[in-house]
Amino acid sequence: MGGENDVLEFKAELPFLTAPLRMAKNALNHRQLLKHFVARDLKIRYHNSIIGYGWSVLEPLALTVTFYILFSILSEDQDPFRPLTILLGILSWSLFAKILATGTTSLQRNSSLIQRVYFPRELFIFSKTGFQIVQLMLSLLVIIPLLIHYQLQPTSSLLLLPCAIGLISMFGMGLAFFTSILQTKARDIEHIVAISLRISFYLSPVFYPLEMITGGRVPEQYIGYYLIINPMATFITMVRSAFTDAPLNIPQENILITVVLTMAIFWIGSIFFMRRERKAVKFL
Repeated sequence: MGGENDVLEFKAELPFLTAPLRMAKNALNHRQLLKHFVARDLKIRYHNSIIGYGWSVLEPLALTVTFYILFSILSEDQDPFRPLTILLGILSWSLFAKILATGTTSLQRNSSLIQRVYFPRELFIFSKTGFQIVQLMLSLLVIIPLLIHYQLQPTSSLLLLPCAIGLISMFGMGLAFFTSILQTKARDIEHIVAISLRISFYLSPVFYPLEMITGGRVPEQYIGYYLIINPMATFITMVRSAFTDAPLNIPQENILITVVLTMAIFWIGSIFFMRRERKAVKFL
């Protein structure tokens, strides 16, 4: 009897092991609804705004100017593409931070809709991710003048850009699968996420190059741990290399570990979300 129970329990758990595939199928089957959510967020974001989509450019530009001045005063680093690398770091970090922050509150903020009609709840997180990717694409337009100024031409390294965007999105969504469920029970989670993101911003190479960490300022034995604990360090460097064609200068084993870790977080997060979302929405 014990063996039969183990088999039944394993079969009951098996569907959850394929959670990412089920989520992908749900997103495909509800792609029109997903597009509607993304379009809705775009309209709400720029409703009654005079500048409109221009805010996608002005916000990262303002931060770039601020950190450029600050970094120029405090650092002697001679980065030939400093404004570009700072801007790309800010845009990359913003993609991750906003996916995680908006994904965390996505169920709570849509509680009235969830209580009226049923559809796969992960669509809320997917739509927030889609919206942020559209925002990133609009914001990337601002780097074109910088590329022309620095005479940087597209190379094969540009293939790193979609890879980095995909990995950043998976990392943000994977964490949001956990935090969105926890947020339904404890409203403190969004504040914990906000504080964590603020601290992580300064611990990640957003407005400074990764070489400042790997170039001897941090003991070599800790660099590997830093890259594993902070996947965004690798992803931001990938985005920068995509445009500057600079070498990553990251050991291949660390890149592999970061990619595998990101995929594992997304996979485990999707399982957690699908197992808990039916009970979690009762707290809304």
